[in-house]
Amino acid sequence: MLEDEPLLQAWQFLTTLSPYALVSVFWFTVIFEIPRYFFRALATLTTKPRRTSGTQPPDQNPAKASIIIACHNEEAALDACVASLREQSYPNIEIICIDDGSTDRTFERMQRMERAGLVDCAVRCQLRGGKSSGLNLGARMATGDFLIVVDCDCSFEREAIAALLRPLADPRIMAVSGNILIRNWKASIVTSLQAIEYLNTISLGKSATDLLNQVSCVSGAFGAFRRDAWLRAGGMDVGPGEDFDFTMRLRLAGGEIAFAPAAVCYTDGPETLLGLARQRNRWERDAFWIRFRKFYRTLAPMPGRLLWRETLHQLDFLFFNVACAAVFPFYLLILFMLYGQLALVIALAASLGYYILDGLFFTMAVWFTGKSHYWRLAPFLLIYGPFQSYVMRFIRLHAYVDEWIFSRSREDNYVPEKVRAWSAWR
Repeated sequence: MLEDEPLLQAWQFLTTLSPYALVSVFWFTVIFEIPRYFFRALATLTTKPRRTSGTQPPDQNPAKASIIIACHNEEAALDACVASLREQSYPNIEIICIDDGSTDRTFERMQRMERAGLVDCAVRCQLRGGKSSGLNLGARMATGDFLIVVDCDCSFEREAIAALLRPLADPRIMAVSGNILIRNWKASIVTSLQAIEYLNTISLGKSATDLLNQVSCVSGAFGAFRRDAWLRAGGMDVGPGEDFDFTMRLRLAGGEIAFAPAAVCYTDGPETLLGLARQRNRWERDAFWIRFRKFYRTLAPMPGRLLWRETLHQLDFLFFNVACAAVFPFYLLILFMLYGQLALVIALAASLGYYILDGLFFTMAVWFTGKSHYWRLAPFLLIYGPFQSYVMRFIRLHAYVDEWIFSRSREDNYVPEKVRAWSAWR
């Protein structure tokens, strides 16, 4: 009989609940999800931009920008990256390539491009020191007023460098983060979902945090820094998450950090779920370590000593990332204990709300970026919400627990063991 079908029973159950009872059923959504969407939308739609943006008259004497590429076994990607940089509209750049102990033909390609005039300086380090040491070496060799760090596997729109440097016209701004999008979004379902995620969390999310002066990470894939600020801060520290760590130190020194949405950089995302899980485990472990071990003092600011704005974005991460991931399994368990088979329909009902919100933010992100080809990602919104809730949230939870108990970031293979041993804050 129709009356006995679980879906009909669940629908009847939900429609008979009072507003208070609905809140008691969907308390996780009310506490963790709705505020996150609400504050992002509020910041994006109601706050006036702080930064200069859009098209501006070209500077007749633009400041010199030094682009630093630290490579380790990147012979397959280096040529395309340099070619993309040489096509930039910004006229006054130098490109410095650092070979960080590669075992392939990366340095040979650097030398060939240096002879061809595509690269201004190519340096080889016989022993691998990690990305931080390579970038610090490049910064010491740079002659530009601004330093731009890029990942070797990225490509850039023609106006990217000009747009990235534009906010630095404000002397209060010490660094600018570029807008990173997924290049291989057609490769698999996993990369398509990442493309939506980057649009929502970087293109739109960082625009919102920029308006609130809360940009907490200048991506190591594409970011610009004032050279004098870089040198005063002592360069990048040893260890994973070096871009986030360096940004935090600049903020604590009183510098402002900007986001340039028109400075578009393209990168490839992992094409398999296992590859994505490994990447995000590393990222989340590093963020947890840096936020709550190296910069734990920002959780309890003291007037005159630390900035309250740092505590705000630390608490935001603690609540909406760590606490949200930790509470979610218990919420599901309580649902099944209280409602049995109805729990699945209750979870589906919550997902329907996410579909609407995710669709709204996706529409805003595509519209703001002007990348109309990303409209073809719209069908993947049907699985984007559940994927973020039931896959990515558990990946984050695993990373936080793993880092909290075992401090796995100490074993990060992106930094050689001999270099990690010198890290003063480990």
